[in-house]
Amino acid sequence: MADQKDEKTPLEAEILREVAEEMKEEQLKALWKKIGPVVTGLIAAALLVTGGIEFYRYRQEQRALAESEQLQTALTLIESGDAENGAEMLKTLSETSTQGYRYLAAFQYADYLIGQGKDKYPQAVETLNTVIEDDRAPQPFRNMALFDKIILRIESGDQDFAGMEAELDQLAAKSNAWTPLALEIAAELALRRGDVEKAKSRWQQILGMPSVSEAKRLQVSEYISFVDETMPQTKQTNDLKKDQKTEK
Repeated sequence: MADQKDEKTPLEAEILREVAEEMKEEQLKALWKKIGPVVTGLIAAALLVTGGIEFYRYRQEQRALAESEQLQTALTLIESGDAENGAEMLKTLSETSTQGYRYLAAFQYADYLIGQGKDKYPQAVETLNTVIEDDRAPQPFRNMALFDKIILRIESGDQDFAGMEAELDQLAAKSNAWTPLALEIAAELALRRGDVEKAKSRWQQILGMPSVSEAKRLQVSEYISFVDETMPQTKQTNDLKKDQKTEK
């Protein structure tokens, strides 16, 4: 009898199925009523973020394109004879750009100033300093600006050898691809102030670097040999200069 009670007619089974589906539908509606606004908000936020990123990228691309054209126009003006306006464009771009063109423009502007003569060297050094001191600038740009600045200071007759060596020492201490060049320029500074032993010490540091090419090793070894051969003569010359100063 119990089995007969559990048996359902096809009609009853269909009615029960429909009731179950309605109950599921009501439950889903209730659930959606609770979480629907949250889900909708998350979707809307995701769309806004995605759209915002795409818009930002688009604006950045458009700005980069415009600045690229400005840089090219400035260089064209300089080459065509309208150097003053071209240089002014480079200066403005080096100060206002948020793209990599900021640094390219700074280098080009410094080159323009160098071409105007030694009286413009201080201004060129100041321009290069803006790259060196910019934490956002790629490190290779900052390193190149430092080397250019020191070479300019050397050519302009700057006697602050200690200050220049200190800057080079900071770069050489990083032991990277720029170290040999930093040590080489530091050796030149030592020679300019007559400190042959310090120059040789800088060169020996280069020879002690495993990453240095054989061509560079040969060149540095030749420097050391040349200095060793001429050092006695250099010492005599320095002693003679000292004697002449004493007599005066």
